[in-house]
Amino acid sequence: MKKLISILLAVMLVCTCVIPEAFAASSDVGIFGFKATSADKKIKLSWESSGAGEYTVNWKRSSSSEWKVAGTVKKTSVNVSGLKNGVSYDFRVTAGGVSTAVITISPSADKSVTVRAAEPEKTGVETAKEAVSKMGAGYNIGNTFDSMGTWLPANATVKQHETAWGNPQITKELIECIADQGFGAVRLPVTWNFNSDSKGNIRKEWLDRVQQVVDWILDEGMYCIINVHHDTGSDGWIHVSESSYDKAKDRFANIWKQVATRFKDYDEKLIFECFNETLNDSNDWNSTSQSDYDIIRRYEQLFIDTVRKTGGKNGERNIVVSTYAASSNPTIINSFKLPEDTVEGHMILEVHNYDPQGFTWKDASWTTTRDTWGTAQDKKDLDNFMKLLSEKAEKLGVPAIIGEFGSQDKNNDSERAEHAAYFVSAAKKQGIVCFFWDDGGDYRLIDRSKAKVLKQKIIDALVDSAK
Repeated sequence: MKKLISILLAVMLVCTCVIPEAFAASSDVGIFGFKATSADKKIKLSWESSGAGEYTVNWKRSSSSEWKVAGTVKKTSVNVSGLKNGVSYDFRVTAGGVSTAVITISPSADKSVTVRAAEPEKTGVETAKEAVSKMGAGYNIGNTFDSMGTWLPANATVKQHETAWGNPQITKELIECIADQGFGAVRLPVTWNFNSDSKGNIRKEWLDRVQQVVDWILDEGMYCIINVHHDTGSDGWIHVSESSYDKAKDRFANIWKQVATRFKDYDEKLIFECFNETLNDSNDWNSTSQSDYDIIRRYEQLFIDTVRKTGGKNGERNIVVSTYAASSNPTIINSFKLPEDTVEGHMILEVHNYDPQGFTWKDASWTTTRDTWGTAQDKKDLDNFMKLLSEKAEKLGVPAIIGEFGSQDKNNDSERAEHAAYFVSAAKKQGIVCFFWDDGGDYRLIDRSKAKVLKQKIIDALVDSAK
């Protein structure tokens, strides 16, 4: 709609009714009783609230995935005018990071209809902070479901895709080995590009296989995080730009709709992560562009809206959002803004960190590589980063995780173990959980084909420091 929407403040009636206990807010902010009434070329919105002094009204055509801000008000009723009769619109109201459920309604000159938003069902699902506090040491099974076998034929099997980067298929024995070592959470990166069509319709066999491994992880009592992985990045189809967003958003939403629907009845130990390290069209890892940050937030808002709408336990499932490129750059962290959610307390902030890169990487042409770690400056830098991340998360009111960190093997296991122990300990002091990146190659800690530990000293450092 090209015509600007104006908000006319309606007369607010002082409500003396008591909000039913079942709908009582779980925090200081709550929005209840949201309803919309159709009128000629406008929609009348009203709601009740506790703990909020300002409200943002969002709208969009139902046929669009793009939410827009109609305005910000301090009263609990407004008229949204300048609409077209017979056209379907979606509305929601947000305050303090909490949004109402979406109302869909059409203006009409002939008939007035009132639609009430569904009140969120409180199921007692643990909050994001509770979940993160219970995870302990985290582990990535990288370069497997997230592989990109661009050379594979269109009819390649699930096994061919899963093993395209040289790792064997994930086995139940491998999952049991990870659990037996004391890890409490597994991040399972998944790339959907080569197993979905241009509209995002996922190949059933691929989703079935992902579900099988998720089941194995959950059966061991561990948390499991699944995501959209190398669909992003320099070689992915999801980029941070206006043109890319317009092209990719429907496919992205459709993928998450199918994934969320498949797992909607799974318990709280399954967590959804929006996407991996998402870059702009220039593949700039340290962008300072506000427009890039805004596009990230639009993708994450689309992800949240899509997941929540699928119902079941997804209405309160804990979800993960990340900074631009999942970067731990202080400027990028400080610029991060949370998307809106329909429930409070179920969002987690994620970044990645491979510092100091001269130690953690074998080849880093931009710095001096070394096999040792543990100088006073090394420790100070890590402490400062953990403090920065913790303070940002606290300001946002969410817990934080480091979804990837680690060091490559340079025949220096003792140094790697010392780095891992200090890294996880420093994070734990700030309430942050860390996931070691195991790619089955230079970062590997476990022989996947034999489900046998290769780097016990490093694993012990990770697990013991997280206790």
